Amino acid sequence: MLNGAKLSAGYNGRVALHDFSLQLAPGEVVALIGPNGSGKTTALRVLARVLPPFTGSLTLNGRPYESFTAAEFARLVAYAPSINLPEMGFRVEELVLMGRYPHQRGFWGITEADRQAAREAMEALNLWALRERLISQLSLGERQRVNLARVLAQSASYLLLDEPTAHLDLRHQVHLLARLRQWCDARQMAMLMVLHDLNLASEYADRLILLSAGRILTQGTPAEVLTPDHLEAVYHLPALVRPHPLTGRPIVFVLEPERRPPHDPNAPTLFLIAGGGSGAALYYPLLEQGWRLRVGIINLLDTDEEAARALNIERVSEQPFSPISESAYQRARQLMLDSRVVVLTDVPFGWGNLRNLQLALEAQQAGIPVYALATRPIEERDFTDGEATRLWNALQAAGASFFPDQPSLLNALQTLTD
Repeated sequence: MLNGAKLSAGYNGRVALHDFSLQLAPGEVVALIGPNGSGKTTALRVLARVLPPFTGSLTLNGRPYESFTAAEFARLVAYAPSINLPEMGFRVEELVLMGRYPHQRGFWGITEADRQAAREAMEALNLWALRERLISQLSLGERQRVNLARVLAQSASYLLLDEPTAHLDLRHQVHLLARLRQWCDARQMAMLMVLHDLNLASEYADRLILLSAGRILTQGTPAEVLTPDHLEAVYHLPALVRPHPLTGRPIVFVLEPERRPPHDPNAPTLFLIAGGGSGAALYYPLLEQGWRLRVGIINLLDTDEEAARALNIERVSEQPFSPISESAYQRARQLMLDSRVVVLTDVPFGWGNLRNLQLALEAQQAGIPVYALATRPIEERDFTDGEATRLWNALQAAGASFFPDQPSLLNALQTLTD
């Protein structure tokens, strides 16, 4: 176990890391995330014994850090900083073999075990074919992989990697992290890495530590850490977080604040009836058109609800997997009756959200125009034994307008704001 307790550290007397504590267990993969200047690299350098802490304690397998010689420590902890390799005439294999130095004894030099460890590391990162190449002949991405192969060849129990995906394209980023994960799993090695790509951190780490201004804001599983509130607090960006459709891991989507349309309290009001992810794609274009947007009735944890929250859109929400309550219906009704127009998305209807269709019918009957998106027949979206179809037909008879696609709907709405 690698353990750091209440660590503070910095440079030239300035504290860059405050009260940092970490336990890294064998077989665990942890990612340090956070904005630039949040203390990620400082934390890694302290744990790698490169930067002495101002305060706090460090132990490795129960022993204080200071009790290890440099060679003993290097046989247990391998560190790869985010720096370019020097162009000093080394070949790839020669530089990877440098990772074996802590295991070499006196003047015995490089052993067959050293060469085998170096070969395994190079093969793991697809470098074996480049072993005779000079470092100066490699791209930055290839040099990065060589640097990491050197660390793997060190055969340490703990890997500390600072931005291991730097200079790599998307394919090589994914390939590298997958290989590092496989390497650690097969050998029960622990890995702590600094990553800027939150989605890669989510996919490949067991645990995330989110740093802000040199302090740990939160830590836990990717689902516990990557929340819209945490991300906006640290990165100052509105964020939408959804599960990956295949792995279930959180995926982060962000919108730069400068592109978020302003909310004009004097703008005409549009009430959007959505749900099931059917409304989120309309939020931004409607706000850009100049509408003051209100949304309902949507369930918490729904994509529509999370996107509305990220854009600070007024909304009426209901508990997940719950039918629309009378209180939610009345709140939505009040907002709807105060709107210039109501838009109904092509959401599927079940007994839980059928009252949204009743809400639209009530608006049309009250003289508020209803614009309904109908990309699919209502019969394909009716899971109420025909009750939704009956209300849809009543809405049509009451004079609602129907549109076959989103562009035609938006064009019609634009004429109301011109």
